[in-house]
Amino acid sequence: MSDEYLDKSSILKRIGDILGVQETISEYLDKRLCLNCDEIIDEAWEGKRKEAFKHVRGLIDKYAFSKQLPPSELGIMAQSMISHLLNIQHTYLRVLVMLDMLHGEAFNEIFMDSMSTISSKVHKMMIALKEMVNQKRENSDESHETLEVLIRLEREIDEDNIVICRQISVATGGDSDFICYMMRKIVAELEHVSDYVKECAEILAEI
Repeated sequence: MSDEYLDKSSILKRIGDILGVQETISEYLDKRLCLNCDEIIDEAWEGKRKEAFKHVRGLIDKYAFSKQLPPSELGIMAQSMISHLLNIQHTYLRVLVMLDMLHGEAFNEIFMDSMSTISSKVHKMMIALKEMVNQKRENSDESHETLEVLIRLEREIDEDNIVICRQISVATGGDSDFICYMMRKIVAELEHVSDYVKECAEILAEI
C-alpha cells in the first residue's frame, strides 16, 4: 500500500491542476464583475457562465487523489489545503448562482470601483497561488516572495471591503436595494476566497 502513496511532487502537481481550473473560473468572474455599470451583459458572458459551471462540476473528480495521500505530516498538510480548495470551489459556485439571481441587471455604480478592485485582487491571488505551487515543486526560493505577495493582497482586500461597506452605508443612508444587497454578498464571498487562498499559501510554505 505504501507504494501507492503520492510523494510531494505528485501531490503538488494535482493541487496545481485544481488551481489551474479554479484560476480560470476566477478569470471568468473577474471579467464579469468588472464590467462598467453601463455595459451590457452579452452572449459572451453566457458562454463563459456555462463553462464556469462546467468547470465547477468537473473539479470533483480531480480530488480523487486524496485517497493516495500518505499517512504523514505531508498528508495532513495536503488534506488541509484540499479543504481550503473545496471552500474556494463552493464559494465560486455561490457567486455564480448569485449572478444568475441578478438576471443580467447592471450593478449599482455607488461602489463599482471598489468591487472591481477586490475582484481583480482575488484573481491575482489565484494566479499567484498557482505560481507558488509550481515554485514549491521546483524548490524555488521565490516561493517566499510569492507568499508575501499573497499575504499583502489578502490584507488589502480586507481593507477594501471595509471601504466598500462604508460606501454603501453613506450612499444608501443605511438602506439598500436588491442589487446593492447582492453586490455586498458577492464582495463578502470574494473576501472569503482571499482568506482561503492565504491559508493555502501558508500551508504550502511549510510543505
